[in-house]
Formats: sequence, C-alpha cells, structure tokens
Amino acid sequence: MPRQPRPDVPGTENFRTTDVDVARDWLKSAYGTSLRMKTPAPHSSFRYTRTAAGPVSLSTLFLQTDYAYATDPLGAVAITHVVSGRMARECADDVTEAGPGDVLAISQPHLPYAGRVHAAELRAVTVPLALLEQLAGRMPGGTARPLRFTRFTPVSEALAAQWKRTVAYVEESVLALPVPGEPLVIDAAARMVAATVLAAFPSNARPDPVLADTRDATPETVRRAVAFIDSEPDAEIGLAEIAAAAGVTPRALQYAFRRHLGATPMAYLRRVRLGLAHVDLVAADPSRDTVTAIANRWGFHHQGRFAAVYRAAYGVPPRCTLAEC
Repeated sequence: MPRQPRPDVPGTENFRTTDVDVARDWLKSAYGTSLRMKTPAPHSSFRYTRTAAGPVSLSTLFLQTDYAYATDPLGAVAITHVVSGRMARECADDVTEAGPGDVLAISQPHLPYAGRVHAAELRAVTVPLALLEQLAGRMPGGTARPLRFTRFTPVSEALAAQWKRTVAYVEESVLALPVPGEPLVIDAAARMVAATVLAAFPSNARPDPVLADTRDATPETVRRAVAFIDSEPDAEIGLAEIAAAAGVTPRALQYAFRRHLGATPMAYLRRVRLGLAHVDLVAADPSRDTVTAIANRWGFHHQGRFAAVYRAAYGVPPRCTLAEC
C-alpha cells in the first residue's frame, strides 16, 4: 500500500466514500470525464489522495469496481503506475494495457483519450508542459511542435524502476519535510520529477541544435548568466530562467558554460548555493539551528549528498562546521 500523504502537508487533498454515486459525481467533477461505472461490491470504498510538490501533483486513486471514461486533452503530462488491478487507455490510434507494476503515460498532452479501469489502485503524477519544455531546452513562446511521446511506456525496465523510486523519494522524503517545506527543495523535487519523465519516456521534447546556439556560447553569455545567478541564488530558478536572463537559448547557455567554465549552469548554481550554506553554517547557533534545515534552505534535499559535496569543498562534514568539532 502506498504511503498516504500526511494531512498536515500543504496542498494535500483526501477524499473517501462508500457511496458509488458520490464517487461517480466526484470523478466527473474532478477530471471532467464522461464516466460509466459498474456497481461495486457493498461497502467497498473509493479513496483518493493528492499532494502538490510545487507545480507537480502526486495522486493515489483506488476504486473497487470496473469503470470506463473518456476525457478532453490534459494540456499536461500524466504518468500512471498501476499498483493493483488492471487498466487500458486509448489515445489516437494507440491502445496500451497495463497491470500491476506497470508504468505508462496516459495520453499525448494535446489529444483526448479514453480508458477502462478494472478494480485498480493507481498512482498518478501530473507535470505541467511548461516545466517539461523548460528542462528540455525549449524557449518560452517558441514555435516548436506540441510535445508528443513516441511511446507511452518507459524505454527500459530500469527506467520504469527509476520512475517509481523518484516518486517514492519525493513522497517519503521531500513532502515529509517539516511544514511548510523549503521552496527551493520543493522546486528541485518538481524539476527532478520532470527530468525523470524526459529520461524515461521518449518524446520530441528536445529541440534540434541550431547554429545560433554555438554562436551565442560566448564569455559575455557566461558573464550575464553568472551575474543573474549571483543576484538570485535563493530564487526558484532553473536552466530556462538563467538562459532567459542571459538572452540566449538553454542549449547555447550550456555550450557557453562547458566551453568557458568547464561546468554546467546548474552545477554553478549548486556551487553558489553550497557556498551560502557554508556561510550560514559558520554563523549558525548549534543549539538552535540544524544542518538539515540549512541544507534545505539552499535546495539540498538529500542530506547524504549534501554532506559529501560539502566535505569535498571544505574538508570537514557540515556538522563539524556547525558544532566546531
């Protein structure tokens, strides 16, 4: 059974009923679906939970009956893990069936779709198109074709397993942080989920390189990007925002950093934030402050990795800087 989201986490919604009519009406209202449902066994319950990780939502839905639905385009990407039961979904000319343990993308984001569910427990993650396109290096307001999957299942069993681990980590670690959670940690978690979608599911998301990307990979591009990062280290920024501030495409920005700094823009951002975490640790009061809280403040949500990169940079574990051991 998946971990139920904590009721004190902001953005968490819980719904449960044994009334089939209430469940049917709720599903129609929540998803805007055309719905046909068999009468479930007496006293069987419908359960739904949803938790937001920034713009990404993580949901669990369990209904002990068979139902069929049809709905309009999502305008987002939804990935579903079938925990138990079975389901089948249709989008355009593709029909995909899934059983326990399977992971699949529900639809092309811009096309309507339909499906059948057989007494299933489903874990669904919805990611905005804008976030995926940012991570893929698409420019905001560009003229690229709509994002399309070239297949609706992960390219390998290893990447399907990676998807499940990523979702579990976000639920069990990031969303379990003390309320209200650090914005940089939540932002990093949402970007990690979106990056895993791009890695696991083949699509047309990444633009082809163009000559201008190479031409714009100049020291001046790096200077503008570095100035922006140094002035906004505590903002929820990623590759797309840094590229926009530098006035180039994300791909050009990556070329520029590799060519002139031997690093990526995001690695530079993490280095800046690590330095600020060090400053906070030096100034902190060990009777009141913790390494975890300071790491979270600067977007480091994996404490083991934070300790490793901190020690590599400063020669001691972060706890020793805090407690002067």
